[in-house]
Amino acid sequence: MKRLPSITDIARETGVSAATVSLALRDKGRMSEETRERVKASAAALGYVPNATARSLVGGRTQLISIAMPAIRQVPEVVSSVEYFFRLLGAAAARALELDYGLLVASPSESLDRVAVDGAVVVDPSHDDPTIATFDRIGRPVVTIGRRLDRIGPEAGPELLVDNDYTRATFEVLDHFNEKGARSIALLAAEPIDSFQQDSIDAYLDWCSRHELEPRVVMADSPEPSDAGVAVEGIVTRPGRPEAVYATIDTLAEALLERAAAVGAGVPRDMFIATCSDGHIARSTSPPLTTIDEKPVELAQTAVTILIDAILDPDAGSQSVQVDTELLVRASTGG
Repeated sequence: MKRLPSITDIARETGVSAATVSLALRDKGRMSEETRERVKASAAALGYVPNATARSLVGGRTQLISIAMPAIRQVPEVVSSVEYFFRLLGAAAARALELDYGLLVASPSESLDRVAVDGAVVVDPSHDDPTIATFDRIGRPVVTIGRRLDRIGPEAGPELLVDNDYTRATFEVLDHFNEKGARSIALLAAEPIDSFQQDSIDAYLDWCSRHELEPRVVMADSPEPSDAGVAVEGIVTRPGRPEAVYATIDTLAEALLERAAAVGAGVPRDMFIATCSDGHIARSTSPPLTTIDEKPVELAQTAVTILIDAILDPDAGSQSVQVDTELLVRASTGG
C-alpha cells in the first residue's frame, strides 16, 4: 500500500519545521504569507490529506503529550504560590492545542511506560529523573526545560533542550549586588537540587572566585516554609550576617524577609535580597523583590514546539534553544 504523505514530508520539501507546516495548513501561527503559501502548495503537490485520525493510525501516534513538573509532586504548597509554573503550564497547553495535541500533566511517580503519550516535556529535571529515564527506555522523545543533570545513557535519543542562561542571570544579580556596595554575599538554595539551582550555585561559586570573595552557600532541606525558616535563621541571627543574599526560590526569599523584619534588620538598609522567578510572591512582599524574569511562556511554547517536531520527524536530531532572561530591579535591593 502506498504510504500517505505526511507533515514531515512537507517540512523537508519546504525547509521549515513540522510544527510550522501544521500551523500553516490550518492558517494559524505567526509566519510570512510567502511561507504559508509555499507550505500549502507543497501539501497540494504531494497529495497530503489533513485527516488527524488517519495520521494517528498510520503513524501509531496518540496526539497526546505529557508535561512533568517535579515540584508538583514534591512541594505542592510551593507550586500553588509560584506563578511561574502556572504560566508555563498554561502556555504549554495552549501551544499543544494549537498544534492539534492534547496535554497530560503527569507526576514523575507514574508508570509512564503505560501512559499512551507520544512524548514528554520535563521541567527542571532532577538527578536520575524518572520521567527522562522512562521515555529514553521506551524510545519516545523528551524535551527538558532546564538541562539534564546526568550523562545521557545509551538508550537516550537526541538531546532536546530549552533553557535560560542561569550563569549569566546569576552573574547579573551578583554584579548588581556588587554595584550596590555589597561585598559579603550568600546564596540560599533548597533540596532537591535541580538543574537551574545547580547552574546558579556553580555560577555563584565561579563569580566569588573571580572577585576573590568568600562564598557562602546555605541549603534548606526543602522550599517549604518550615524548612526555609530553619535555613534563614542561621543567615539572619548568626554573627557575620551577609550584606546580600540571592535566594534561588521565592519562598526562601520570602522567609528571609520575614525573619529579617522580626530581628529588626531592614531590607534594603541592612541587607539586599534578590530571588529567581517573577511571580506573585516577588511582587507582593514588602519590599518587593528584585528578581529574574525567566520568560516561562516562551520557554513552554518553544519546548512543546520542539517536542512535536521531534514526534513528527524522529530523524530531526538534537536541538537546543536558549531563552533570554531579564533582571527586574525592585526595592529589596534599593531599586
